Amino acid sequence: MFFFLSNQLRSIRESQSQGETEKVVMEWMKELKRDVSESINKNSDTLEKQLREQRTSMDKQTKMIWERLDNAAKVISGVQKHLGGMEELGKDMKDLNNILKSPKLRGGLGEKLLYEILENYLPKSLFKTQYKFRNGAVCDAVILHEQKLIPIDSKFPMENFEGIIKSDTEELRERFRKEFVKDVKKRVDEIASKYILPEEGTRDQAIMYIPSESVYYEAVVMNSDIPEYSQRKNVSITSPNNLVFFLRTVLLSIRRNELAEHADEVLKTLAGIQLEAEKFEEDLGVLDGHITRTSKSMDTVKSKYGKLIGKLGAVSALGTESGIGVLPQPQPDQV
Repeated sequence: MFFFLSNQLRSIRESQSQGETEKVVMEWMKELKRDVSESINKNSDTLEKQLREQRTSMDKQTKMIWERLDNAAKVISGVQKHLGGMEELGKDMKDLNNILKSPKLRGGLGEKLLYEILENYLPKSLFKTQYKFRNGAVCDAVILHEQKLIPIDSKFPMENFEGIIKSDTEELRERFRKEFVKDVKKRVDEIASKYILPEEGTRDQAIMYIPSESVYYEAVVMNSDIPEYSQRKNVSITSPNNLVFFLRTVLLSIRRNELAEHADEVLKTLAGIQLEAEKFEEDLGVLDGHITRTSKSMDTVKSKYGKLIGKLGAVSALGTESGIGVLPQPQPDQV
């Protein structure tokens, strides 16, 4: 800038006088100052606008960041709650696993599940729990059917079943499966020998209840010799779903027997109703006869009345033609 001004002053000095030079320089300096001021103001406005826009953009970005942080905090809180729930579920599963490992606790769980099914699908008068026989054996439950008892006992053979599930090789699974079959057959023998007691009012059939569908599937579907063996021992193996179907069948049979027992009473009641219906029909016939005769009598009366009116009209007409009043005309004071 200094070099440019020096050149301009030198050229002006060479061409003009000193006064004119100063005047031109002053005008030029004013224009330069005005241009520089306008340029600075313009640049300041542009810079301020840009700073304002950047500040607004930064505010929006900051707001978005805080919103995302809040959402992230909520998500993390929800995850922590779910993790807490998973921990509780893990504890419950661990407790359940501990229960299933203990034969005594596992047996108690099976009995509880059996009682819930019986209470949901049978009236309390049709079953008893913890039924004790004279030989001292205690069955989980018995069903009262046609004056006979159907014993039901819960069995939960889990040890070797878990071995089948957790085994990595087919050879190891087959070894556990053989032991599992032995366990199930042993439970069948226990039920057949302890609870099928016809001399104490039981039927020659008992039920072995397995509280797990997967264990039932392994015992009955995957091993065909178990159903054959239990059939020879007169023991029916059921799962929760099979037991529900069986109880519904038993309840239907009981209701049908109750209906058959009261069939004579029902027939007598129907005969009485029929007799009353016949008497009502006779009374209705008598009433219909009365109504018919009354209707005919009413028709006769109407006919006679019509004839009488006709005769009166004819006589009145004759009197009018002869000029003689046949019927006395009412006087004004008689009206």
